[in-house]
Order: sequence, then structure tokens, then C-alpha cells
Amino acid sequence: MPRPDLLRSVFGRVTLSALLVSLLSTLALFLVVRQIVRQDGRAMLAREVDTDLAGLADIYVSGGRAELQARIADRLALNREDGARSWYLLTDAAGRRVAGNLPHWPAISPEVSEARFATLPGGERMFARATQLGGGARLLVGRSDARGEALLARLATAFAVAGAGIALLSLAAGHFAARRLRERVEAVNATFAAVRAGRIAARAPDAGTSDELAELAANTNAALDQVERLIEAQRHVSDQTAHEIRTPLMHLDTRILKAIEATDDPVLLRTLDQSRAEIRGVVRLLDSLLDIAGTQAMRGDLRGLADISLSDIAESLADLYGASAEELGIGFHARIAPGIHMRGDAMQMTRLLSNLLDNAFKYVPSGGSVVLELAPGPRMAVQDDGPGIPCADRERVFERYVRLDGARGQGHGLGLALARAIAERHHLSLHVEDAEPGARFVVRPEERDA
Repeated sequence: MPRPDLLRSVFGRVTLSALLVSLLSTLALFLVVRQIVRQDGRAMLAREVDTDLAGLADIYVSGGRAELQARIADRLALNREDGARSWYLLTDAAGRRVAGNLPHWPAISPEVSEARFATLPGGERMFARATQLGGGARLLVGRSDARGEALLARLATAFAVAGAGIALLSLAAGHFAARRLRERVEAVNATFAAVRAGRIAARAPDAGTSDELAELAANTNAALDQVERLIEAQRHVSDQTAHEIRTPLMHLDTRILKAIEATDDPVLLRTLDQSRAEIRGVVRLLDSLLDIAGTQAMRGDLRGLADISLSDIAESLADLYGASAEELGIGFHARIAPGIHMRGDAMQMTRLLSNLLDNAFKYVPSGGSVVLELAPGPRMAVQDDGPGIPCADRERVFERYVRLDGARGQGHGLGLALARAIAERHHLSLHVEDAEPGARFVVRPEERDA
């Protein structure tokens, strides 16, 4: 049985689910950490900007605007070791720039001492706070967010590498775990496949653990033990039933035979002969029913099967039925390929072909013909040019006790039912086709599911 693809396999979905959970967990952790880092970075920038702004405001109060301009110039002349840039802007009451490195006032309100992130013309982000000084002057102090952005970039890279590593580990762990689980489930499936193939004694291996799959294997073996016991019981009952019914019938037939030997009354002799014929008919019916039941019970059971030559069986039947065909005035033709073998029960395969031939001889009229074919595959066919079988009856003829009108001789309508049971036991199919005219019964290997 082919394995399902990854998305249709339970174990494939479990592996992919584990991978997805690990990736989502890593992503969620990254988002949480990034938010914390951003908040901490903003708080650090705010403290640094507020401290610098407060110091400059004190300088303005104590030293005036000229002193403030000088201190801003000093700050702009410094090169920070961390690479972060500082931004300053001092304007007069008319809004003209007095000092600083910002070309114009950003959208930050000094009246309420607003603090926020702003984007500079070059695309760089800064965190700044503005305040209102005495005399209508305004001051803005800002710091670039380069350090925070660099930290977030490194953090994203680290989480990406870690996430890839976690994903690979999750995928590997999920793969090995799923493979182990799949092997154990496939062992149970292989056991059922072996039983269907006829190895009724096959059992699931014991994993030596106490998990759910071990329990499944144990329950599987217990169920198969029960099935094997039921099959053996059915065989025993069938054999016992056949013996218990056939024996008194044979005794009754013996008594009737003694009664025949002891009388010369022609009426009584005719009645006793009819009774013996009816007893033999009941015995044949019983044998056929037991054969059908027993064959159906052994479907897929390989015990008792061996390599047999279908060509030899067909040749023997051709010789036998060829002689009968001459007596009945029926043409008989056999087209048998040599060297065709199969694994099966020789007696049952002989019974299958003989039942099909008997059925053909029953319905073909005198002067008609019957054809027996055997081809590689194996493929067997019995064809006649009789009245044929209506389309509506082509499945019904394989049911028990079904006999169509026009049959030569008598029977119980069990021959075709037994033939199909034998075919199914050997993994063969039996169906009837229109031979135009007549009927064509075809036996060929069953079509297996891909």
C-alpha cells in the first residue's frame, strides 16, 4: 500500500504542526522582546533628552541667550563614541533660528513641552522634546534613534538565526518521532495485510512499551486470535454438521437399498428408487452448501495452497468433457495455453472449471458449441452459444438456488455460487458477459486498489 503524501499523512501533519508551533512561538517571543526593547530604548532616550534640555534651560536662565548658544555649539562640536547624533534648535520669539543644527522646527509643540519621535528630512528618526523659554524663545533637544534601530536589527537577526535553528531541530525531532510512530502503525497495517493475504497466523509485533500504540497492537492481536478461533470453530461446525447429517442419510439409503432387495413389487421399487434419488440429491445439496461456506470462510487463507498447473487441469477437463460433448451432439473446443501455473488448490480450481462447463452444457442446445479457454494471467473463460443470460440476471445467477429456465437436467442452483466462492478465495473475479449469442463466463485476477 503506497504511503499518503505529507499533508494527507497524520504523521506528516504532526511534524508540520510541531514546526509551525515552534515558528509561531519564536515569532511571538521576538515580538514581545522587540516591544520591550523599544520601550526601554524610548525611556533611555527620554531621560537623556530631558536631562540635556533641563541643563540647557538652566543655562539660559542663568547666563542668557548668548551663553546658551555657546553651550549648544560646544555640544555640537563633540563626537559621541556610540555614534548617536544630537539635534538642537533654538529660535527667538519670531521663530527665527538662533542656534542648532536643525533647519526648521519639527511638528513638536513647545507650549506643552511635548516629547515624541520625529522623522528628519533625510529619513532618520529622532526622539525630541521642545520647551518654551523666557522672552518667547523656544528650545528643542533631540537624539537620534540609531542605537535603538541597530539593536533591533541585531535582535531580529539573532531571532531569525535562532528561529531557523529551532525550526530545524523541531523538524528533525518531529520527523524522527513521526517516523517511529509511522513504523509502529505500519507494522499493525502490515499485519492486517498479511491476514488478508492468507497468513491468518500473522500478528503485530510487541513494541515493548505501554503507550497507546502498544495497546492498539495488543488489541489487534487479540482480535486476530478471536478471528482465528472463529474460523477454526466454523470449520469444525461445518465438518461436524456434514457428518451428523450425512451419516443418518447414508443409513437411510442403506435401509432403502435393503428394502429394494427384499421386494419385487414394481410400484414399491419405483417409489424406493425415487426416495434414494432424493436422498442423494439432499446429500449433494448439503455438500455444495458446505463447500460454499467453507470456501468463503477460507477466502485469502493461503494454507493448503500450492503451485498448480492450470494447463494440466484444463487439459484433463477438456478430455473429459470432449467425450461427453460427442454423446450430446455438442461441439466442444479447447484453446489452452501451455505452462500456466498459479498458487491455488488443485481440487477447487478443477471444481470451478467443471462447474462452469456443467453450466454451459446445461443450457447449450444440441448442435451448439462450448469453448474452454485458458490464457496467461491467468485468464479462463467458458463460452457457449446457448440462449445467453439477460443483463438483469448476470449478477443474480451467482446467488444460491438461482436457476434460469431452460436448463438441461436438474440441480439446486449452487454451482455458480460455489464457482465464485472458489474464485474469490484465490483472489480471482468471476463474471458473465454477453457472447452474442450465448454467455461467456470469465475468470481473471482481481483488480487491486493502487
